[in-house]
Amino acid sequence: MDDEQLADLHRFLAEYHRRLAKESILDVVQQYHSDLAQRLADEAALIPRRTAIAQRLREGEQRLKKDDEE
Repeated sequence: MDDEQLADLHRFLAEYHRRLAKESILDVVQQYHSDLAQRLADEAALIPRRTAIAQRLREGEQRLKKDDEE
């Protein structure tokens, strides 16, 4: 699964939980689904950024390893 698919999955789940929140009768259940939807949406937005950071870290480690070998 690539980053775009993972972000799409998070967005889908966020929408699903927003729908559940709207349909909920109890305030505590509504708040739970609303909070979860927000966390999933926030996570979807962060996935590309985290991937870029991880890639830069891997590249930096590879450069250090290469420098140590020389």
